[in-house]
Amino acid sequence: MRMLLQAGLPQAMLAVGESGTLVSLWCDYLQAAALCFAPSVEGLSCGDCRSCRLLREGNHPDVLVLSAESGKRISIEQIRNANEFMAFTPQVSRRRWLRLEPAESMTTAAANAILKTLEEPAACAHLLCVSQNPSQLLATVRSRLQVLPLPRCQPGACLALLKERGVPHTEALFLSRNFGDRPLRAWQLWESGWLTRRQHWMDAVLALPQAGSIAALRLADAWGKEAELLLLREMMLGLLADLLRVRAGLLDTVANFDYLHVLQVLAPSADAQRIWETVDAWIHFSGYLTQNRNTGLLLETLLLNWMNLWSKEKRRGSTK
Repeated sequence: MRMLLQAGLPQAMLAVGESGTLVSLWCDYLQAAALCFAPSVEGLSCGDCRSCRLLREGNHPDVLVLSAESGKRISIEQIRNANEFMAFTPQVSRRRWLRLEPAESMTTAAANAILKTLEEPAACAHLLCVSQNPSQLLATVRSRLQVLPLPRCQPGACLALLKERGVPHTEALFLSRNFGDRPLRAWQLWESGWLTRRQHWMDAVLALPQAGSIAALRLADAWGKEAELLLLREMMLGLLADLLRVRAGLLDTVANFDYLHVLQVLAPSADAQRIWETVDAWIHFSGYLTQNRNTGLLLETLLLNWMNLWSKEKRRGSTK
């Protein structure tokens, strides 16, 4: 951060990172330091100047943040207003700051409109685009952005952050093993009470090999009514990976360590090839959802495939 500020911030920047990583938090720090009147030697904002106070209160006149809600886009009208905002002289700080997150949520018309600011930036204007999928940005926009050298999430950082925020050690350890590269995502899940729901999901799916196909169909129906299908997908991928870890004897790396005894019983008799096929099907599940495929039917197939990891009978057809 310090070296970046000393070298002079680019006027058009791109920060790349998945949702839930520390990228957004790092961008918050950069934003605050860039607007601060007296940043520290380490390159952090002072927290006490007028700019820092306004930013903390959410009333900074030189900052505009456009964030797209889930499933929505940043419109051309928003970008036109942002272009006008960037053209004005800063009122408090030395620079104006526009942040788009995620930048790929701009409509094509909005992305073309932002080119005006990128091609003719005001002297004191800075644009920070935060993106999970920069390949989805228009090439003309992406080529005008300078990629920022973000620090990598260090091993143990997620566990340390969670424990610092009061998460008990066992729960913090579980979350860090599953979301180690996404500390903010881990914290959000803890706050939402996801660990309790996850236990119900795990108990239900691990009981299926003995419960039978009717139970699998009922669970598919129940899961089809869930609003968090991508979390279910992530849980199942982690569970399948743990089966492979147990089969390989890598017990210390099992993410769902609170179910280790169950996994040790199930893993040896699971068909390895079918595990990999089921992993592939769950990987593609998010893509099927965007295609508006029949969610209930997809879940039925995936859960029957899960059961058939321990069956010698011919597996029901793939979702692919």
